[in-house]
Amino acid sequence: MASFASVATLPLPTCSSSDDDSDDAKPLPPLPASKEIRPPPQHQQQPPPQRRQLERDCNVAMKALARAGDVDQVLARFAELRASGTPSVLSYNTLMNALVEAGRVKDAHDAFGEMLAAGVAPNASSCNILLKLHSWTSDDDDSPYKTILSMREAGVEPDVSTYSTLITGLCRVGRLPEAWGVLECMLEQGCRPMVHTYTPIVQGYCREGRVGEAMDLMAMMEKCAGCPPNVVTYNVLIRALCDAGQFNEVKQLLTESRTKGWTPSIVTYNTFMNGLCQKGKAKEALVLLGVMLGKGLDPTDFTLSILLNCLCHASRISHARYLLERSTSSRWYAGVVAYNTVMGRLCEMGHWRGVLKLLTDMIKKGVMPNTRTFNIVIRSLCIGRKCSAAKSLVCNKGFAANVVTYNTLIDWFFYHRKLSEVGHLLSDMAAGKIAVDEVTYTIFVVRLCRDGNFAKASSC
Repeated sequence: MASFASVATLPLPTCSSSDDDSDDAKPLPPLPASKEIRPPPQHQQQPPPQRRQLERDCNVAMKALARAGDVDQVLARFAELRASGTPSVLSYNTLMNALVEAGRVKDAHDAFGEMLAAGVAPNASSCNILLKLHSWTSDDDDSPYKTILSMREAGVEPDVSTYSTLITGLCRVGRLPEAWGVLECMLEQGCRPMVHTYTPIVQGYCREGRVGEAMDLMAMMEKCAGCPPNVVTYNVLIRALCDAGQFNEVKQLLTESRTKGWTPSIVTYNTFMNGLCQKGKAKEALVLLGVMLGKGLDPTDFTLSILLNCLCHASRISHARYLLERSTSSRWYAGVVAYNTVMGRLCEMGHWRGVLKLLTDMIKKGVMPNTRTFNIVIRSLCIGRKCSAAKSLVCNKGFAANVVTYNTLIDWFFYHRKLSEVGHLLSDMAAGKIAVDEVTYTIFVVRLCRDGNFAKASSC
């Protein structure tokens, strides 16, 4: 483990951040020829203002698409930009980072090669993204170190983002001792670690169940390194404590948050609430919801999903229904998934009237039912011996029936020995090009065997 006695006396890093969002970022000096980084064939000229604005707009769009996980659309927007001229290093960096984050290693390599071939000089961000590619997708080679060596040979010293990226990658693949070695090297180079340098190590300890060592490191960050943990670091620790069932320690952290200089976020409370619910502590989770609301934090869809699943599994269905009914006044939006969660549990409990009441409630609130909603309603009606009404829902224009829909109806009409209705349903499936599945065959075999029609059952 690195020695931290001299950390507090280190100067703040003067290296620029590699989160480069400026079109004016200075390119690196020509890089040495190597397998990873080669000098570009020519220097790229400064684009005119109109082109720079186009690039900014495209980068905003590509980053938004990348955050949404739509990498194919990122590629499409980049192709449009490339068709109107050579993209800048910023655009290439945005593309490469999106590909790396999506795990598309070959595509990221190809984009870097294309950038060099187009004469676009990489900058520090380009090298750090390449480093992320190697360190996040490899668990046994030394390619990340070769990337740093290439940077140094080009006369560019790694900055805090370079080291932090490497440490993050090493921790992700469980190479914690190496991560500490990189931190030691960083200190020797006089580059002061930041909170995002230490947080991956904290997370690495937590992932391995070494929560005590994670807490020791966080204490050192605050007392010795002059780099106190932030809310992201605490969220990592709180998740680990919840996994270990150490809820009293979590409460203590939240109580001390003000004096420690950090503010719990909605993610903090969602993490704590999820931990409580996974251990079946529905009552404590509801209390925590009140604390959140008291602090002015609006619950998210994830908050509501956590609570509803917990309450439904804990047979606190009345509490779940209450949450849905007062969702509007409580500053959160209850969507179709939330309603489906509660309606599904009511259906399992045989409370078909409660399902219909919630269906009416959600439609009044402008929440449109989906196929799963209708399948729950159909099953509930069948449980309430309203099979004809259930079948009539299939004709609803806003409902796209699937094989689950028909399996439910076939099973119940078989149960009531209405074989002609079963035949009509099979015809409707064929007309709608809905293929039967294993469940359909199983229903036929079980029901036919129940009625003693073994010959027909064996021919299914």
